[in-house]
Amino acid sequence: MGGNIIFSANNNEEVMILPVVPEIEINKSQNNEQFETINNGTINLVGDEVIRTFSITSILPSQKYRWLKPGSVADPFRYVDFFNKWRAKKVPFRVITSKRDGTEWFNMAVLIDNFSYTVRKNGDVEYTLDLSEYRFVGGN
Repeated sequence: MGGNIIFSANNNEEVMILPVVPEIEINKSQNNEQFETINNGTINLVGDEVIRTFSITSILPSQKYRWLKPGSVADPFRYVDFFNKWRAKKVPFRVITSKRDGTEWFNMAVLIDNFSYTVRKNGDVEYTLDLSEYRFVGGN
């Protein structure tokens, strides 16, 4: 991907920049419905879009490797604590991703569906973070 992945909680109260940026695949489905008819065979009716989901799998380094993203920290448990803290508070946070040229790719409020990690022998942390889009509910 080449840009940055930034997590922002509670309107920038706490901001974390991922030290290693993996590739991200966004899943965006639609609830289309198929019906069998007597004369026309199968027809497909367009449904509503469902929430977007994606996973991030990478490492959180325990050392200041030269390839870390500027603004990130070489303390994996600061990231672990960040994800656990905001998950426990049941507060959505924002994921902002940018392209190599600095332009924004997406900016999405998300919830953590699953967060798993393993500590390597060298202290680095391998992790998978499963996220789903959060849609704010409210009137105009």
